[in-house]
Amino acid sequence: MSKKEERKILKSKIQLWVAMYFQQLKNGCDNIDCQNKYCKSCSSFVYSDLSTPNEFASQAFKLVSIYQDRVLCDIKELKPSKFRVGKIRKIFDSEERELLLVELIVNVLGTEELDYSFYPLIPKQYKNGPYYYHTLNKNDPGVNIDDVIETFNTILLVKGEIISESIYPAIEQQIKLLEKDCLDTTSFLFLRKMSILFSFPMFPKKDYINLYQRLISCYLKLPTSSKIIFIGWCQDYFPKTFLTLLVNSLNQYITYNIFSQKSTVFPPSDEILNAIELLQDIFVINLQRRLKVEINLFYNMAINENFDLKENYIYYAKEKFSYINYPFLLNSGNKASLLSLESRITMEENLNQNILSSFLDLQSFSPYYKIIVRRNNIVGDTINHLDRATKSELHKKLKIVFEGEDGVDEGGVKKEFFQLIVGRLFDRKYGMFVQNEETNETNYWFNKSYIGEMSSYQLIGTLLGLAIYNSVILGVRFPMMVYKKLLNQPVFLEDLSDYKPKVQKGLQQLLDFKGNVEETFVLTFQIVYKNDFGENVFVNLKENGDKIPVNNENREEYVQLYIDWELNKSIEEQFKEFQTGFQLVCDSPLFSLIQPEELEALICGDREFDLVDLKTIVKYRDGFDRNSIQIKWFWEITLNWEKEKQRKFLSFCFGTDRVPIGGLIHLRFSIARGGPDSEILPKASTCYGILILPSYSTKEKLQKKLELAIQNSEGFGLY
Repeated sequence: MSKKEERKILKSKIQLWVAMYFQQLKNGCDNIDCQNKYCKSCSSFVYSDLSTPNEFASQAFKLVSIYQDRVLCDIKELKPSKFRVGKIRKIFDSEERELLLVELIVNVLGTEELDYSFYPLIPKQYKNGPYYYHTLNKNDPGVNIDDVIETFNTILLVKGEIISESIYPAIEQQIKLLEKDCLDTTSFLFLRKMSILFSFPMFPKKDYINLYQRLISCYLKLPTSSKIIFIGWCQDYFPKTFLTLLVNSLNQYITYNIFSQKSTVFPPSDEILNAIELLQDIFVINLQRRLKVEINLFYNMAINENFDLKENYIYYAKEKFSYINYPFLLNSGNKASLLSLESRITMEENLNQNILSSFLDLQSFSPYYKIIVRRNNIVGDTINHLDRATKSELHKKLKIVFEGEDGVDEGGVKKEFFQLIVGRLFDRKYGMFVQNEETNETNYWFNKSYIGEMSSYQLIGTLLGLAIYNSVILGVRFPMMVYKKLLNQPVFLEDLSDYKPKVQKGLQQLLDFKGNVEETFVLTFQIVYKNDFGENVFVNLKENGDKIPVNNENREEYVQLYIDWELNKSIEEQFKEFQTGFQLVCDSPLFSLIQPEELEALICGDREFDLVDLKTIVKYRDGFDRNSIQIKWFWEITLNWEKEKQRKFLSFCFGTDRVPIGGLIHLRFSIARGGPDSEILPKASTCYGILILPSYSTKEKLQKKLELAIQNSEGFGLY
């Protein structure tokens, strides 16, 4: 070989080494536990101060000159992708699509070519060159999951045995490769492949159940370091569509196993338990995501339908397996039942202790906590009662008596009590809460300028707890962050959108701004707000904040301090009293199993309803029955209303457009005849769930009068 040829070969090697070192310094290698200090994947990486392409390139040349290829990690070359969604679309439109798809499935999906497919985008300068390498790391799985899902769905649109018969062995081959290495893998490429396979939408189907079971087992056998990487990708990189698919697939797999085993749901088989373990990991990271999968998608239909309340509670108390330890599987109805069961058990335990300690006559013990109030002093009387109440009394069923009035509290009196006192306490003249007109819903927030007795907030917190344990829906709305704070969960910038969406949007724009922050926004670490007297109040977010400008380097600190002040420090005393009152009643460990959305539903009711349920539980009075023509007209009209008008109807009849957990079947509702045909509008008793409907002569008149009544109703409807 001539010297010229040797120099040419050496030059090619140097170019290759420089390109590989560049990727190694910038993005790392494929080893999660890399020990090479000259690689970004290593925890002891010595060049962490490098940031620009020129700096990476310069250091790459230095490493080549000193070490040649001796400190290079094993970075694999990225081949041109054969499995891209664009190519699949073209094949799908071809007349020979079945044969072309089978060829692609066999040669790509079932081989190592899958490792080189679905990369987001090959940089233009490397498309035709030999120097582009996959550079996966903990922050970048290097896969376009949306393309993966679309590709799989496109392939599955083609019906025919030839397609289905080629997919199964291809998927099985990939799972075999995972099974071979899952116990000790430290490869990003391994986790990338696993992510692609979890995107396959057919796994919950009967023919693929066995393969899905094996894939789930591969995940559970991963070393902790590899699991952490995959979970990190799910939290920060993968789109919501991937997590939604994964959650739905796992729940379908669990349901299939429950029904196919034809055995009791409790205790579960190992196959079911494995899927639950993976689902639990997904649920935990979902809580940290900005774009979250809705929590109701985690509820498992089969488990909830067959949920044995007492059996699970007994096992939970004995610290044995119980679905209560996996609360994300249980719907709000079962969680509410658990709280009710525990309340009854607590009351029975208190009764037994009283009998044993003081030989209390059983006849004199009341299972109710009675509150006697005067209508003209309902707040003061309630405070006096609750100040003297013991914890055991607060866990009893509530019985309300209005002084000087006869009547048995079968729910209506209690509901009226809550409507009256909540209406008073949240009235603007009390000044305890404020509302922001930016939001469509009338969300209440704590008044940071309140100068009254802070103990009043404790009263409201206690009332919220009593409402939960007495199954009363309150007609108040809080931003979701109130429920997060009640459950001791941290609040973030995104949470501010429920209360001050313009402020939240402005702070996000500050974080995302690409230009000079200091010159454009002209902010300091001092903020200002108006108190109840219209005076400006200045607050330094940190010491000498009025003298510290907000710039590109400290803007994240500014936003964090702003959020902490707005949502925590500015209302610290108010919220502390509020939470103390709430926890006087809701002190059960079971509340740690509840998510903020579920706590809101327990207090304020559920937004979802089906008005047909109301028809199944209605009672007719004072001359009406189900065959009355006005009743037939009534249901024809209301069941055909759009959802928003139905919400207004519920608010007219019950004082709120929310329904109890479990639906309208848990309400009491009556339609009473309000006399002969007249011009009088329908009336409603929101406390007792009674609609007073005159016998209108025509369907059109009934509809007109009912809609007028609904439009003109506002506030707490009582009579």
